[in-house]
Amino acid sequence: MRTFAHPVFIACLTLFCLNQLLEWQHVYIAPLHSYLDDVLCMPVVLTVALAAERVYFGNYSFVLPLYYSLWAVLLFSIFFELLLPRLSDLYTADVWDVLCYSCGAVLFHFSINKAPRAGN
Repeated sequence: MRTFAHPVFIACLTLFCLNQLLEWQHVYIAPLHSYLDDVLCMPVVLTVALAAERVYFGNYSFVLPLYYSLWAVLLFSIFFELLLPRLSDLYTADVWDVLCYSCGAVLFHFSINKAPRAGN
């Protein structure tokens, strides 16, 4: 599917995997360790949602409305920054994560979330 072939999606997914590999090897690079996954989260998650919508509706030029991105940022923020830190000491609430989710959503909305050009 061409949605997953978008260069920004591939870059985000590659950076996420590399960051996870570094963390798995106990290599922590600040501030990448704290915030890179949060920035990359929205482009990856929203691209998967975009691909699912395109397949489900059979409309490969479909783009996600802006409110999908806004809802995703809101829901991730509530779950990961409000609920999980209250349920477990393993999680820490961080307002900067919300900014990172927002930046990732902006990246998705203005780069990946476009109808394919004719001939593609």
